[in-house]
Amino acid sequence: MTNCGTRLLMAFGVALASAVINAAAAELAPPAGLSAPAKPTRLPAFNLPTAVGGTVRSDDLRGKVVIARFWATW
Repeated sequence: MTNCGTRLLMAFGVALASAVINAAAAELAPPAGLSAPAKPTRLPAFNLPTAVGGTVRSDDLRGKVVIARFWATW
């Protein structure tokens, strides 16, 4: 592929990625009547037991990405 063809393909890829990201961001907008908190809040301090007998503390998670999955039966 020529240098011009490569640039054209890269420009198309960037434009396509931008369109996909913008569409995804529009879908992630909060529903009507909901908004983000006025100011960021800190995670309250907690300790949770692990499945292998250890403990996870909220302070150990500071600065890390955490995915919390809540599951319950009612």
